[in-house]
Formats: sequence, structure tokens, C-alpha cells
Amino acid sequence: MDVEFLRFQFQDGCYGVITKTGFKIGIRHLQMMYMFASSLAVGFIRGSMGIAVLAVNDQTRKNDTYIQIHNWDGKIQGAVLSSFFFGYALMLLPSELYLRRIGGKLLTTAIFLVNGALCVAMPTIINKGGWVAACNAKLFMGMSHGCFNTVNQTLLERWLPPSERKIFNYIIYGGIQIGIILAFPLSGKLSTAALGWELVYYTLAMLGLSMAVISGSLTASSPDHHQAVGDAEKEFIHETLNYYRKKEIKRPWREILRSSRLWALIGAHAACNAVFIFFLVHMPAYLMMYGLALKDSAWYSMYPFIAMSLSYLIISPIIDWMYSIQTFNYIFNASFFRKIINALGAFGIVMGLTMITNLPLEWSRSTITMLTAILGLLGFQFCGLLSSYKDMSDNFSGTLMMVSCTVSSLVGTAVPFVSGLILGDNMGDLRHWRVIMLTLATLYIVSTIVYTSFGSNERQYWDHVNNSKRQMGHFNGAMDAHQVQLEEYGHTNMGVKHNELDTAL
Repeated sequence: MDVEFLRFQFQDGCYGVITKTGFKIGIRHLQMMYMFASSLAVGFIRGSMGIAVLAVNDQTRKNDTYIQIHNWDGKIQGAVLSSFFFGYALMLLPSELYLRRIGGKLLTTAIFLVNGALCVAMPTIINKGGWVAACNAKLFMGMSHGCFNTVNQTLLERWLPPSERKIFNYIIYGGIQIGIILAFPLSGKLSTAALGWELVYYTLAMLGLSMAVISGSLTASSPDHHQAVGDAEKEFIHETLNYYRKKEIKRPWREILRSSRLWALIGAHAACNAVFIFFLVHMPAYLMMYGLALKDSAWYSMYPFIAMSLSYLIISPIIDWMYSIQTFNYIFNASFFRKIINALGAFGIVMGLTMITNLPLEWSRSTITMLTAILGLLGFQFCGLLSSYKDMSDNFSGTLMMVSCTVSSLVGTAVPFVSGLILGDNMGDLRHWRVIMLTLATLYIVSTIVYTSFGSNERQYWDHVNNSKRQMGHFNGAMDAHQVQLEEYGHTNMGVKHNELDTAL
């Protein structure tokens, strides 16, 4: 076999291996394409939620004979949308602690079956059961989405050698962002059809059930369970993974949860997530205030998410390259560098949220431009924020991310609900939207001050709690969404950086 293995053993985190081999196409890459399609479908379902709820209450089709239009006020719409995110937050921690042991295509198939079945029944649920039944259905959909990242990560660990994980993590987790971007214009277009909002849910049902069939019949949980994997490829995967094994290190939960520096970082993460969820579910409704139809507002709503994805994908590698320069390390330490990036992004976002509601309703293009800039700055802010977990802990950075995502998701759950309470019966009142924007800006200001004052990117003492002395260590967390470095006495640095943006959101 055309492979040379150089084995490295590290005392803290894991066993590592550097492989010298050419990039060869195999069945494992076909498996990755199926996972990319699954990510697209999941992103499309998430991105369609806000449009679907607006279409349910589209009063311009009140006298339509094909569909039933409901009259849900802002409070009810906020409750329905919050149910999804509450279910998502509810399953993050259990899925990471328990479902990771199961993983595989069985859970992926179950996730799409749940989403497909609930979407195909959603018109009946809404028309017959009302908004309370819709909340329950959205709750179960959110719970299934909360397991998706864990299942995907398990499949990546079983199918790919470490040398190939970087590119496919970008592709697969980027698929969720692409799905969200595509969902806005397509679901807006579907809502104008004769079946209206019902067609949106039927389309999501077809997508979910189709992916369940593909996942159940064409994929496998590991190379051993796939009949088309050849012996040479299977041997390559097994040999590589055998030389790259994570050690089981007990997590110091007490020290982690009592860390004030971690909670300062979680506060900044929660503020970012609150803004993201607000844009995800409420931006089409906000743009409709400017006289735009639902189809047009849905189309323009995708621009900010394009800006956010491009900002993160372009700027993040540049920042990592800058910080890899030794001269740059002498000028700025890690903590100061991350705080500067976070502060710059937060300043622009606060300015945008404060100014946008003061623009005249005739300036729709300026509003769309400013909304796009706000999410672009959010992507820039994530370039520094998400790297803080790796700086604080080499061995438990995944655990820190898991805790932070759970808390920030719970904060994000409150965004649609609180926004609905503020909007009330009149979702077209600019004064109510101004209150929401200023509330988000205030949250951002407070979180930025706390993070700048108490946050730290220095490696924490409890990262060595299982060791008798400070040693060179590497990750051993619950979520494998971080950089895995292979170093030989500090002279060799070969990194594998996974796409952290979807995991964080």
C-alpha cells in the first residue's frame, strides 16, 4: 500500500500519526457527498421555518380557496418558533454525551424520518390542532436537529483519516449554511403557489423523507458495513485510525463550570447566537415593513447569510496565518488578539442595530445593505471568538464548546419568544422593532464588556488536572470541531481545523 506512517505519541491528549499518501478518490468520498446532501437538507429545513410561519399568516391570501390562512399574532408566532430552538438546545448535551456512542446511519435516518413525517403532517397539525399542536411538532423537530452535528461528527471520525478531515469538515458543515441561504428565496417562491404555506411543508417533507431513504439505503455507519469499500481503502482507513486514538481523560466538570473566564466567553457567544437567530426567523418579517412582499423579503433575506459565511471562510484562514507568524506573536498575545477581533465586530454590530431602525421606510436598499453588513461582522467576530476555546484548553476544548453551545442555544430560544411579546398584535410597527434592536444592542454591549474585562485565552490550570506536571497536550473533548495539532517538540505544526461556524450556531 502506498502509505508511510510516522507514529507520534503525546502524553496529554491523543496518539497521532502523520500519513504520506496521495489524495485518492474512494467510497469514503462518496459517503462524504451523501453527508453534504444531508447537511443541505437540514439547513434548508431550518432556513424555511420563519418563511413558513409568515406564510401561515399571510393576510393577502385571506380569501384564498386553496389554503386556510390563520391569524396568529406576534406572541403566537414567537412561541411556535421558540419551540424549535428549545428542542434544539434540549438535545445538545445528551446527544454529545450519549448518542456519540451510537452514531451511524441509523440516527441520521431517524432524524430525517422525524422531520419528514412531521412536515407532511404539519398542515393538518396547524389547521386542526392550532398553534399549540404546532409548538409540539416544532419541539420534536428541534430535538432531532440537535442530534445532527453529533451524528455527523461520529461518521467523520469513523470514515476519514485525520489528514482528510479538514477539507470535508468545511464542505459538510458549510452545507448547512448553503442550505439556509437557499431556503430563503426558494421557500418564499413556494409560498406564492396555489397551495401556499402548505406546499412549503410538503416540499420539506419530500426532502426529509428522500434523505431518509438515501441515508438508510446508500450509506453506512463505517467502512466495515459498506459492501462497496475495497480492501485497499478499508486497510488504509483502519491503519490510519489505529495509529490515531484519543485517550480517555476524565473531564474536570467542577473546575470547568466554576471558571469565570469561560462564562465570560459564553456570554459573548450567547449574544452572537441571539443576533443570528433573530436574523434567521425575523428578518423577512422586518423587511416586509418596507413594503416588500413575502417573496421579495425572503429573497433579500439571504444576502446577510451569504455575507456571514464568506466573511468567516475568507477572514478566518487569514487570521490563523497571521497568528502563525512568530513576529506577530511577539507583538500581540492570544488573549489581546481575540479580544480585539471580538470588540471590532461587536462595535460594528451595535452601531448597525442602533442605526437601522432610524432609517426612513423609503430606504429599503440601505436597510438591506446594513443588515448584510451586520451579519458580515458577525462572521468576522466568530473568527476570533471560536478560537478562544482552543486557547483555553487543549484537552477539553470540545467540552467547553459543548457547554457554551448549550447555554447560548437556551439564550437564543428566548429571542423569538421575547420578540413576539414585544411585537404583539402589530408586527408592522417600527417602534416595536426598534425596542427589539436596542435590546439586542444592549445585550451585545454588556457581553462585550464582560468578555473584555474577565475573559482570557490563556491555557487554564484545570486543563492539566489529570497530569502530575504541565505537558504538551492536545484535544480530547466531546465535540471534535477544533484544531488537532501534531507537534514534535514545538518545531512541526500540522493542523486539522474543522469548520466551527455551524457548531457554534
